[in-house]
Amino acid sequence: MLCSPTVSESHWLLTGIPCSFTEIVEEIICFSGLPREATENRVWMEALQLGWNVANDVKRFRVTPHRFDECMLGLYRDGDGFIFETLVFWARPFRQKWIVHALERLVLHARACGTGLSQLRVLILGDGAGNDSLFLAQNGLNVDFFEVPGSRTHDFAVKRFRGRGLLDRQINLLSSYEDCLLGQYDAVISFEVLEHLPDPCVAISDLRKMLKFDGIALVTEAFAYLAEAFPTHLESNRKYSGRTPSLFLKNGMALRWYSYDPLFKPMEFVKRPRIRLKDFLSLAADASIRRAWLSGRIRTAKKEVESVVRGVAAFC
Repeated sequence: MLCSPTVSESHWLLTGIPCSFTEIVEEIICFSGLPREATENRVWMEALQLGWNVANDVKRFRVTPHRFDECMLGLYRDGDGFIFETLVFWARPFRQKWIVHALERLVLHARACGTGLSQLRVLILGDGAGNDSLFLAQNGLNVDFFEVPGSRTHDFAVKRFRGRGLLDRQINLLSSYEDCLLGQYDAVISFEVLEHLPDPCVAISDLRKMLKFDGIALVTEAFAYLAEAFPTHLESNRKYSGRTPSLFLKNGMALRWYSYDPLFKPMEFVKRPRIRLKDFLSLAADASIRRAWLSGRIRTAKKEVESVVRGVAAFC
């Protein structure tokens, strides 16, 4: 299993994607209509404290942190915190590496398929404010974009695409989730989405339905992160921490590659007609995979013990 990028490109274009404080502020003002003073304060606070804006949305929509319900659905639909969070977070160099690694893997996949990069059918799920889509589009790809339809984050991203002349040209919008499930994609990209979903296993099964055979899914997840800064990561998904490669394998997608820098950001899974014994053996033989699995089991066990202790204390 390859554990580092196998193509190195120095010419990937970041130009035009806001990465500085001033650029992010101007982008939000331009495409959201929010007032300058409030926008500057919110961008600054997000830079100082990751998740600050979404935490305020949690209060506004009376969300119980780490629990999926109608209030959280309202946050996703009507909140604007993710606009700030995704733009500020993307500006960090280590976050940019995720999509650069993904682009490198797409280049290799196109070569293996004997086709041009622009001929690949690529779907991006849950791109927030749209920076990953912009990055891929300005580096020669055509992408389909799916975000929560009608949400403020979705509408903000659409305005950005239209403002750059990319909408319905290099970036195509999908309005229905069912349109994703037709087995038409060479690659699907899904960064930090699974931990937000009430049933990640169904979502992983859906990823398989989206792909052609031998198509690839480039995925990151944060099942283990349930800190105050991440109130929309679900407690119910903690049990999946460290198990992502095996969850994909059970759904007919084998781990073929992952990044070491940052570790597992992203992982690449390939859709197989059938899973082979060596796909299971390669997971068992990989030290990083074993360590992640063990760490996940330890974290889950600790939480179970803490829950028991709290229950006993309350009873006493």
